[in-house]
Amino acid sequence: MKKSKLIFWMEIISILFIIISSYLLYLHYADTESFCDISQGFSCDIVNKSPYSEFPPSSGIPVSLIGIITFIVVIIALELIWGKKNKISKRALSSFVFYLMIISLLFALYLAYTELFLILSICILCVVLDILIIIMSNIAGCKNDQV
Repeated sequence: MKKSKLIFWMEIISILFIIISSYLLYLHYADTESFCDISQGFSCDIVNKSPYSEFPPSSGIPVSLIGIITFIVVIIALELIWGKKNKISKRALSSFVFYLMIISLLFALYLAYTELFLILSICILCVVLDILIIIMSNIAGCKNDQV
């Protein structure tokens, strides 16, 4: 059974998301500056060290860790969709991935709001992650229609 192009690209995007989020998780705890600390208004460090880099704010649970876990779950679900011998409905898994991406998109909007209006600084890597979530949401919607 050949893996569909949509699932292949969703897995590539998920891996890219995990890599970037892992770097942000490292920066969250590290005492070093990131390469994307450009200015006061464009700083991954300011955003990543703010109380809003944890959810709920100041809870100790880094947003980047939540993203890593979410996209590991996405990869597992995609592998189950692709797998020939799964007992779970492909339609149910596709819907699960789609709704997970919608929730992720809403969460990304919340985080963008906190960057723009509460932290007053933009994390460039976070914007890249937001774009990846938008792309994944669109692909998941297409995949959901094709199952």
